Amino acid sequence: MKRGIDRRTFIKGVASTGLAASLLSSRVALGQETQAPLRVMLVPLTHGWGRDLALGRAFTGTETNFTIPAPLTGLDAIKQHCTFVDGVRGTLWGNAHDVSYSDIFTGATCWEEHGSDQLGVHFPEPVGPSLDHVIAQHHNSQVLRVSANYRSWGRRSNPICFDNNANVLDSFWEPEAAYDAIIGPIRDASAPPQPGRNAIRQQFFDFMRRDTDRMLAEIGGTERSKLEQYVQAFTDLGERLQRRASVTLTEDQIPDRPTPSPAFEAMVDYYFDMVRLVFQADTHRVAVLGFGEGTEDYQWRDAAGNLQTGNPWGSDFHHNVAHHGSAHEDPERARTVYDGWVEWYIEKMVEFANILETVEDIDGNSLLSNTVIMLTGEVGTGNHDTRNKLHILIGGSNHMQTGRWINAPLVDPRNRNGVFIGGETRVGDMVESGLNYGDGLSIWHTADLLAEIGRLAGLELPNGFGLSANNMAPMPLRLT
Repeated sequence: MKRGIDRRTFIKGVASTGLAASLLSSRVALGQETQAPLRVMLVPLTHGWGRDLALGRAFTGTETNFTIPAPLTGLDAIKQHCTFVDGVRGTLWGNAHDVSYSDIFTGATCWEEHGSDQLGVHFPEPVGPSLDHVIAQHHNSQVLRVSANYRSWGRRSNPICFDNNANVLDSFWEPEAAYDAIIGPIRDASAPPQPGRNAIRQQFFDFMRRDTDRMLAEIGGTERSKLEQYVQAFTDLGERLQRRASVTLTEDQIPDRPTPSPAFEAMVDYYFDMVRLVFQADTHRVAVLGFGEGTEDYQWRDAAGNLQTGNPWGSDFHHNVAHHGSAHEDPERARTVYDGWVEWYIEKMVEFANILETVEDIDGNSLLSNTVIMLTGEVGTGNHDTRNKLHILIGGSNHMQTGRWINAPLVDPRNRNGVFIGGETRVGDMVESGLNYGDGLSIWHTADLLAEIGRLAGLELPNGFGLSANNMAPMPLRLT
């Protein structure tokens, strides 16, 4: 008598190879993706990435032929992979740091609200989720959230990531904790490392071929036809896996567990390695890496051209360096110190981008070409600039045109020519901002850029992202 396919026997055979957990965690490895997916990495730097018009740090040139200002000149090394959106508007009320933490990834912080039982008196709760959460939900994937001292006073971590109910989605604060939760299971699933990944795969498919040949000899009709289709699909998967060694990971591609309490630079490097791994294995489509104060090894040159290291005013970086405006005792010197601090992080980002460029993705292109990294901050500079902040996109050349400087249109604060700039209350009332002085205001809100990145990642977002009030002048320059 003919019998059906024993699925439990089949799954047991898969598990016996030691590959089941690592393969089943990755839709790319299983062949369920016909194209390489886009990964998204959000990188906020407390105090901002440093484009400062008041002190001469400005882009010049045209959209495709431009000069990158200090302290971002390190990005010249990967200029062809970058898109500079200069700039977009952030929150225009309240304490620029505190309010913006809740807004930079949600675009959904209501007008002039302060405090909550969850976040405390200084931090308003948004009424919508952050982009990382929405993208992950759309793809039924995970988010790796890690923090390198990205904090504000009164909290251990900044509230930047939220779910649909405005609950804070906290980050890992120690690389060893992130490793144990995220990387450890991948390492365990990939063992044993010998006699090599290709040999293990070959044993796996040899086993499957023998077992299915036996079952084919015993059944007929519709059951046989189904099994033949199943075998063909599995054969196709095997061929893809054999051709693309990077789909599953070799032992030396999985980092060792971090040492407890590593130095700050080592912590950053550990985090980068984890992001690279989960993107490469496709266990996560989104990552958030917050950069805060931590390094003391940044260098800068004094007025005489001598190389200096660290903060010359002591330990209060926030007020003595980041706040380098006109009220500072020596604003130009403080700005030079700040430039050196930002340059340290730029160098780390360039190193990480170059690593992603060497990793082959499922489509044969580099992992960097299928990853968009957004550099942002709660303010544009330490001087609380939120009028037209610079946002830097690195990577994603398979999904958008890179090597560009996109200069945002500005309006005079006193004469906005019908451009709405303001906010929205929790009950949905639109509130025009009364700001009527100073430099020009960007017509684009952070929400407009978040919407563009979300669309690149597969979200439809026909009405933009976040509050309606923050989607009044959508970007006419699609990143695609």
